[in-house]
Amino acid sequence: MQRIEVRQMTREDIPAICKADNDESEAFVNYLKEQLDYQDNKECAALLALYDNRVAGYVLLFYQCRWGALKNQGLPGICDLKVFEPYRRKGVATKLMDCAEALARRENTKLYLEVCLNADYGPAQRFYILRGYVPDGAGVYYEERVLGKDEVCRNDDELTLCLIKEFDATRG
Repeated sequence: MQRIEVRQMTREDIPAICKADNDESEAFVNYLKEQLDYQDNKECAALLALYDNRVAGYVLLFYQCRWGALKNQGLPGICDLKVFEPYRRKGVATKLMDCAEALARRENTKLYLEVCLNADYGPAQRFYILRGYVPDGAGVYYEERVLGKDEVCRNDDELTLCLIKEFDATRG
């Protein structure tokens, strides 16, 4: 019996996602609807993870990402990966990323994502590095631009490191 199932997110999933995230705000509902519009336009894959048939998390893979540090370079990018608290450390993020990477690998040899640098994202930082993602070498980004040497910034969710994974061309 498989405990984790990953499938395409639908509009019918939105109430359950909001409830699982403890965020039923109009802004979050609209965010999810917007992502599903992108999916309808074949610009992204919105994947939903179910753990024992309960909403456990999601990932958004944009086929040619228009946001973030490497926007508009024709690379696929992970724009959002979220696993809800009760389902963390149960393999949900791994399963979501396996599926997203498989989709990205069909069309490209690289996949990128950004990870925030504050301590709240420590587990995510370790997770991505252990999956083979490496920094792009440009330094840190703040509000989607490389932060210059000695430049002052705020350690909020806009302070990120861009990570890239290159897929092994010999593997399917």
